[in-house]
Amino acid sequence: MGLVDRRPAQSAARRSAALVLVAVLALLCLPPVYYVIDAALSGGGSGLRQMLADRSLGRTVQITVTLALGSVVISTVLGIVLAWGAQGLSRRHRWLGHIPLVPLVMPALAAVTGFGYLLNPSIGFGNLLLRKIMFWSDAESGPLDVNTVPFILIVTATLLTSFVYLFVRSALAQLDQGVYDAAAASGASPARAFFSVVLPLLRPAIVYSSLTVMLLALGQFAVPLFLGRQENLNVLSTAMFVSMSSSPPDIPLAAAYGLPIIVAGIVFLVVQRVVLRDQDRYASTGTKGAARSLNKSGWFSHAALVVYGLVAVAAPILSVAIVAFQPFWSKNIVIGDFTLDNFRSVFANPKLVDAIGNTLVYSLSATAIVVPLGYLCAKVLYRRRQQRIIANLVDVLVSMSLGIPAVIFGVGFLLAFTHGPLNLYGRGAGLVAVYVVVILPFVTRLALVGMLNLGDNLIEAGAASGGTLWRRTLTLELPMLRPALGNAVAICLVLTAQEFGASILVRSSRTQVMSTVLYDQFANGSNSQVAVMAFLMCAITGAGVLLALLLGRRSSPKES
Repeated sequence: MGLVDRRPAQSAARRSAALVLVAVLALLCLPPVYYVIDAALSGGGSGLRQMLADRSLGRTVQITVTLALGSVVISTVLGIVLAWGAQGLSRRHRWLGHIPLVPLVMPALAAVTGFGYLLNPSIGFGNLLLRKIMFWSDAESGPLDVNTVPFILIVTATLLTSFVYLFVRSALAQLDQGVYDAAAASGASPARAFFSVVLPLLRPAIVYSSLTVMLLALGQFAVPLFLGRQENLNVLSTAMFVSMSSSPPDIPLAAAYGLPIIVAGIVFLVVQRVVLRDQDRYASTGTKGAARSLNKSGWFSHAALVVYGLVAVAAPILSVAIVAFQPFWSKNIVIGDFTLDNFRSVFANPKLVDAIGNTLVYSLSATAIVVPLGYLCAKVLYRRRQQRIIANLVDVLVSMSLGIPAVIFGVGFLLAFTHGPLNLYGRGAGLVAVYVVVILPFVTRLALVGMLNLGDNLIEAGAASGGTLWRRTLTLELPMLRPALGNAVAICLVLTAQEFGASILVRSSRTQVMSTVLYDQFANGSNSQVAVMAFLMCAITGAGVLLALLLGRRSSPKES
């Protein structure tokens, strides 16, 4: 009887806690979006009229659409090819399958500046190498120019390929080997079996990852800002930034440039919910496909993964390292002339040192907040059937920052929280709050996947043994979720340490972080210090990821 009497009270307590969670998420996520829309439509739509009167609008929209559609095509094809190739790796070469994931944890600004050093038309290291080939031996510049729309597209798509690879590789691990074997037994060639059997089964993962890439490319900020600056090549997000950076800032115009991306983000959220309506279908169930790979592609797997690693990871990071250790950026690479003077110069500059310290403090603070918050959101989503309306609200609010680029959240945050009792501008708490909103969907999804894979059996056994909710959570659920939460911590450290789109708008002179001072040095033409900051960003994020993953592995249950 006592147990029966406690259930309504427990249910009411959970519902109240979930409503508080919804209120917190709404306070964080809704005001920035509302204020951007309000600013765009204020004054009878003055910002929209001003945007439509801009003679460069057509070119800006054209580049934006080209970047979005081109990135989807290139990254989707490349991601599927790499994921399928990784399925054929032997145990000895399985480490190659991790190469396409490196751009996810590599600071985007480091990669972009690396491509700039690599493919600069005059002294880019890649162009210098190509000009040694007979076809271009007489050329004084080129043959490649990174400061053009085609190469902005290629760099963007190359970096976004990791998202497609991640989703498709995970989906391939869940496929039933028997379906593929049946097609092969029916006389289908490997290529026909792939296109007629495997590819249709991968459709949910491909659709979702393609939509994600489309949205990320549509709101792409860092690549066109860094690589299109010299040729005045703008997309909607950089046009928005230019309007906010003018003196005085043209807020209605900036908001108007951001409005189409917000609409695209809302469409993305709707389509996402339709595609992934039944999330339980994508939970790991230990299918036959997880036991052995479907593909035996041999040398092609190795070649594709190695080439991608060289182009997308090794070449840009090596270029950054060379410039960081050179006395100044030069086409003459003399290892004997390498020096640490550029590093000494950075550490002797109090502003740059403060930026490094701020990055560490803000990243750790945001991680400490967002991991518990993401766990609670995942818990509500996991119990969706018990509180469907509340779970749907949490799902929409959490996914909002995934559907709307960080640069727009930065503008919205600036409009929403620079006055009144919640004036956070110029404070570290402002950047931490933005980081929490931006990385919340990633943490929530990682925790949710961990819960889906874990199931309810052990938790229900603890309940049957008389364990309280808190005891079951602390002694059973959280220890078993530590690998997933360790991955969440790693993602937090990576994304916050390299976040740029929102930081560049929310920062003040007292709250500079590494990504914003890197941009300032880039705008001033200080190539050596840009390279040093990019190099340090790689080192800090790499160390943070390694530490988080080691903690997650150490805390995971021992293998039997």
